[in-house]
Amino acid sequence: MTLSNIYSIQLFVALTCLLAQLWVKNKHTTHILFAVFCGSVAMGVIQKLSADSLGAYQYLVGLGACATCNCYWLFVRSYFRGNNAISIQHIALAIGIAVLVMMSKGYLFVTELWHIESSSFSFAKYALTEITILLSSAIIVLSIWEAFRGFNQSSKTQQKQRVFYLCAIISAVFISKVAKGYFVDTPYIKEAIIACITIFMLLVTQILMFWRFKSSSSHNPKKSINTTQVSAFKPKLNETQMETRSLVMQTEESQDIELKDTIQQLLIDQKLYLQANLKVGDLAKQLDLPEYKVSRLFKEGLGARNFNQYINQLRVEHAKQLLSECDKSHWPVLVIGLESGFASVGPFTRAFKQFTGFTPNQYRQQFSGINKAQVA
Repeated sequence: MTLSNIYSIQLFVALTCLLAQLWVKNKHTTHILFAVFCGSVAMGVIQKLSADSLGAYQYLVGLGACATCNCYWLFVRSYFRGNNAISIQHIALAIGIAVLVMMSKGYLFVTELWHIESSSFSFAKYALTEITILLSSAIIVLSIWEAFRGFNQSSKTQQKQRVFYLCAIISAVFISKVAKGYFVDTPYIKEAIIACITIFMLLVTQILMFWRFKSSSSHNPKKSINTTQVSAFKPKLNETQMETRSLVMQTEESQDIELKDTIQQLLIDQKLYLQANLKVGDLAKQLDLPEYKVSRLFKEGLGARNFNQYINQLRVEHAKQLLSECDKSHWPVLVIGLESGFASVGPFTRAFKQFTGFTPNQYRQQFSGINKAQVA
């Protein structure tokens, strides 16, 4: 099989995966990011296939291949972390890498189109290439780390997804590094292996997408009633519909009560609230439930303004206990805050004052004064 045939297969797989994401009606961020990644891979393949016919203009086509590893990293974050996984700084880093790739392609376009000696800008080319390679390598490491992060707090299904992904990407990285070093004198074999690895990762990622969102839809209680059948017999079965609706509401209420007990057991009995940087998405993943449902329960079932308020209240109660213990009177406030689940002393002090009206030091002094009075 020739290298062009392998590239054609890679292009077909990338476009098929792209269309599969566009076909989804209720798109998530992961669908969009994976579609962008597939499109970028496709543009890179088109550049290679059209290199002989387009000449220098192939690099203009290659500008579209600027969202490969950086976009895949954003996809992995969204896949394993759920909602609110991507912030401005993550997007800025991905865009920065894309700009570097586009600058490299633009440099090659200019030098080849106007036959400029590359030695004139050798240092700039070298620096640009090295920075791009360094950032791309760091992005790949971060993509692997995302699957390790929060592994123990994930559900069994999510742990299987993480193991499947880790085996795939670690194998892909290892084989590509070996191929680049071993087949340095045979670029045809090296490029063929890298193309096959890309095809493999596209298929693995598509499997992960089916796995995640197929399992999510199977847990969706909204499809428990056949709405087509109900609407067909609507004139004759009004009472039956009311009974069915009442039964569904009672079932949802009982599920909410069970979920409330499960959440309180995780947070209070197992002291999950002491975990630093705990987010509602982490708890939702551990329960294998949508994040919105867990957030709603904190407002409606647990009487909290939001998830953070409920967690901070538990942490402040824990800190009050530590501050009142005599054997811990030598502990700095920072240590008390860290032991209570806060990431730093600033958020700890603000939350403590919000719930008690005192700073941690004021509370400790007040409590020590009460103890001295009782001893006297």
